This record gives sequence, C-alpha cells and structure tokens, in this order.
Amino acid sequence: MSRERTDSGQYAETVTIDRVRRVFRTVAGPVVTSADIASELNVTAKVARQKLNELHAGGMLGKRKTAERNVYWLEPEGDVTNLNPEDTIWGTNPIPSKETVSEGDIDNVLYGEISG
Repeated sequence: MSRERTDSGQYAETVTIDRVRRVFRTVAGPVVTSADIASELNVTAKVARQKLNELHAGGMLGKRKTAERNVYWLEPEGDVTNLNPEDTIWGTNPIPSKETVSEGDIDNVLYGEISG
C-alpha cells in the first residue's frame, strides 16, 4: 500500500484525531491501546504509538500505564487544562466589531504587529 502525498510532495497524515475517535467507538471499553489503533487504522504499532503520544501531549487524550501497556482515553472536548498562559493571544485586545480581518491575516493580527 503506497502512502498518499500532499501537493508539496510531503506524506499526508493518515492518523488524524477524527480517525482515532472513530476507533474509540468501535472497540469495547472506554480505553484503547496502540495495538487497537494499529489494527483498526492499518498502520504500524510505532505509528500508532507516536500519534497517541502526540495527541496525549496536545491534551486530547489521557494516558496511563497499566500492566506494562499504555492505555489512552478521550479527554472531554473543550478541556482547557493545556492552555499556555504565556501565549501572546492573552495580551491582545479584541478587534472592534466594525472591523473585519481576512482569514489570511488572522495570525498577523493575533501574533504580529497590528497596523492601522
């Protein structure tokens, strides 16, 4: 099976959070293992482990080691425990409602200099 590539030639991500969420609906119980992900999504155990750990680091999954195996569970959506209080977004002032910002300028408005 060949992997898909993006327009820029990079390998496309195949294990997304949405695909992982679907696995939680298909396995018995509230937790999954990397073997569950690997089997259901047809990826290697290494890829499954890397993705689960990435999602855990991002606050989307909880994780606990039990019987020499890590188990993962979905964190409730909207959980804000991993917000970075040092993020510059918290120091910005809201844009007055009469102004609009194009989608392409959002990062500049949020993280860069706002020119008037």
